[in-house]
Amino acid sequence: MKRILPLLSVALLLCVSCRKNADPVVAQVYQYKLYASEVQADVPLGLSQEDSITLVRDFIDNWVKEKLVLHEAERHLSPREKNFDREMTEYRNSLLAQRYLDKIWQKDTANNAITDKEITDFARSLDDRYTVEKEIVRVNYVKMPTRSDKLPLVRDILFDERQRDVQKETLVSMLGDTIEYLLDDDEWLYLDDLQNEVAFQIDVQKLGNRGSSLRIEKEVGENTVLLVILDYRSQRSVNDTKDERAAAGMLLMNQRRTRMINQYVQTLYDKALKEGKIVQ
Repeated sequence: MKRILPLLSVALLLCVSCRKNADPVVAQVYQYKLYASEVQADVPLGLSQEDSITLVRDFIDNWVKEKLVLHEAERHLSPREKNFDREMTEYRNSLLAQRYLDKIWQKDTANNAITDKEITDFARSLDDRYTVEKEIVRVNYVKMPTRSDKLPLVRDILFDERQRDVQKETLVSMLGDTIEYLLDDDEWLYLDDLQNEVAFQIDVQKLGNRGSSLRIEKEVGENTVLLVILDYRSQRSVNDTKDERAAAGMLLMNQRRTRMINQYVQTLYDKALKEGKIVQ
């Protein structure tokens, strides 16, 4: 195997190769050659010299290992084992059929359109099968520096139900993009995930009767967490969280797609059979 050029030299070659007609070989493994233009095409613009050298090194290392394995495969596999004509034909046919069916499905706008109500109804039909004993909460919370002069006003708004409802936009404008917060009343979160996020345990038993809220203020390091638990459930279903609704919608879409494709293929089969195009 030909020795790989030093990385700094490779980086320099990549910088100047575009200004020369020659395309230098930067690495060689047996009969395989790697040219500077191939490496250059894989290096994004705007990287520092250190990052460029690291990326070049990784690219060349991977290329060398790939060619070593390829060389051994060429040596030790029989001509029959190296013949992929059948596999390539089957793969191409599969891709063609899949692409055509995708095109047919995309034209079927009636089945492609799924309403929120359809997702809700479908998700509810799955509840009995997919309900899981895992605690979830609806919550508003803010985590901000304890020494912030905005903390008292944020606390007053967040912990007052009437103000919180009418001054959500004021809160958002005050908090900006640099402070962590969640003010979506409709989103359900896993209690475990919320506790990991705020870095303390939450006693949901203090929530009391359904419909009441629980206010918590706690200092965590240099920050203060203001937390309002709006609702709590000891289990969740596929209709509760946004991710699960999205998954239910995808499942419904896939079911519709499968049904449409099966019907289309059956129509093709019946037509060809009637016309005598199928001999079995």
